[in-house]
Amino acid sequence: MNAPTTASRTPFIIILILLLAITGVQFFFNFRGLTSSAAMDQAQIARNVARGEGMTTNWLRPIQMVSGSTRSGLNPFLSDDYIREQEAILAGQGESLINPEKFTPHALRDTRNAPLNILVESVVFKLAGVHQFDLWKMTDNSMIYLPDRIVAGISCMFFILSVLSCYYILHRMFDVTIASFTCLTMILSNLFLQYATSGLPQMMMLFFFAWGVYFLYTALQYKEEKRKFLMPLLYSSLCFSCVCFAGWIGLWPMAGFLIFVGIRFKPHGLYCIPALGILLLLLAYPLYINRSISGSVFGTAYYTIFTGLTGNEEIAMNSLISGDIPIGAQKAVIAIINNILTQGNLLYENLGNLPLALVFLLTLLHQFRRMEVNQAKWGIFAMWVPAIIGMALYTSNKSDISLGQLQILFAPFFTAYGTAFVLNLIARHSNKEAAPILRGSVLLLALLLTSLPLLLNLPQIVRVGILTASRGIPAWPPYYPPGLNRNLRNQTSEKEFILTDQPAAVGWYADRKAIGLPKMVDQFMVLERILKFHGSKVGSILVTPSSTLNTDIRTIASSYGEFTPLVLEGSILIQTKDKNPVYLFDHSRALAPLADRFGTSDSRQFIQGADMILYKDLQENAPIPQP
Repeated sequence: MNAPTTASRTPFIIILILLLAITGVQFFFNFRGLTSSAAMDQAQIARNVARGEGMTTNWLRPIQMVSGSTRSGLNPFLSDDYIREQEAILAGQGESLINPEKFTPHALRDTRNAPLNILVESVVFKLAGVHQFDLWKMTDNSMIYLPDRIVAGISCMFFILSVLSCYYILHRMFDVTIASFTCLTMILSNLFLQYATSGLPQMMMLFFFAWGVYFLYTALQYKEEKRKFLMPLLYSSLCFSCVCFAGWIGLWPMAGFLIFVGIRFKPHGLYCIPALGILLLLLAYPLYINRSISGSVFGTAYYTIFTGLTGNEEIAMNSLISGDIPIGAQKAVIAIINNILTQGNLLYENLGNLPLALVFLLTLLHQFRRMEVNQAKWGIFAMWVPAIIGMALYTSNKSDISLGQLQILFAPFFTAYGTAFVLNLIARHSNKEAAPILRGSVLLLALLLTSLPLLLNLPQIVRVGILTASRGIPAWPPYYPPGLNRNLRNQTSEKEFILTDQPAAVGWYADRKAIGLPKMVDQFMVLERILKFHGSKVGSILVTPSSTLNTDIRTIASSYGEFTPLVLEGSILIQTKDKNPVYLFDHSRALAPLADRFGTSDSRQFIQGADMILYKDLQENAPIPQP
């Protein structure tokens, strides 16, 4: 064990200064607002928690609405006459058709997200007053929503804590050189910096994951020294359970941890029991809530599996029942196998472009001198294998930042082991005079490969950041916070719901209830029937670039079905506005039942040109939909 000494203070101070400087540049000069719908989703839930409304959500997923309505007593697929007849019969018996305690669209509890990141954000929101919407309303001079910076600041804080934790942990596992080099690659990696300001829980997960590995390493060390290792094993279990509590996909590496503990520590299988107990203790309450609300302990989080199977979880979330989700058994198997193979293709990018991280796989063939280091390597590998399977199911296999991407958690440890392996080879196979030069050259080359994209863009980032400091640059397209925060909120009612392809952004920036766009008009009628029996309706439809950005027309048609003309109308208007504007909404037979309410010329409100159109329902009372 290499305890920190005075000799390690200088590299630690250098790393700390560089960490604060680069993180500050990313936060103050290169921040464009939140760019992930998952981060916005968790932020709007956290704001509701700060208000004392519990884990309620502004993003209503159709599949959860139908399930909750049915469980509360209202089957929205039945005809209105039949429902009214049932309601009259029950009223005569002194009972109500709908049980609002089981379901109400005005206070729908979220069953999609793990709660830890939301709870941390809610505490900060309460202290900062973010729960008071008007207090943080955007001004005419700002393009960045200030609470976005608060959310990003929380991620930055955990990034800083994670890097410092990794320095301490890797210093103890290896030496100051490996610890310093690994932390430098983390600081200078574009991917780490993107996650650091993303608002996603990955940096929080990395913090707990790092300490989980450390306590696992300590337990293995105690085992080799014939000392009692139960307590560090319990601490490790608690840390990995917190990873799960921050993101449900953390259950996959947790499964690998339990398997490793059950095999490595004797008696076999005994020590994974308390670890499993800690996990179940932490998850008991959210799983119970999911079960009571949705009938399943997994809640709507179960449907995130379709991210890997269909490329987009919203295809499943915007369906009304699971049978509507367009996926077959054969297609599912092919998709999973393809996604696992694609994980390999994207491994370098998803590990943050850290060259020596890839060498970790070679270290599996290498025997490290210290047994606890060698065994910890197999523990990390045991968690990584199930994580690959989980990511194949819960990510769309893109190298962009994602709620379901876990490679970032393994990158520091992969890099540390890979670096130790390479330095060991140099020490063994080169003479004493050339070894230091060769070691320095390899580390410098690896660091340059990681940092070059950031270093080349750094002057431009700082220059643009200074020039736009007063207003900021939004992540447009597809997100335009001023239009949602001011225009959309002012033109919509708190009691009505917005049908949109950007429900997370509407829920966060406008603080309005939003529903994802279904594929069929009949499905829209079913959803509005649910709202009608709860005294509300769909008051407007918002279409943004989220549905068309970087997507071909065939994919758009497959995703939005009968609503495709509505989704494409803005793009067509941009092309035809100077001659003879073409309004696809008016020419769609499928959308004819909605045209009278949302398709008139007065209904269209151009929030950001034809790229972002709000279709308002100008009828005072919309008719109750018929089947």
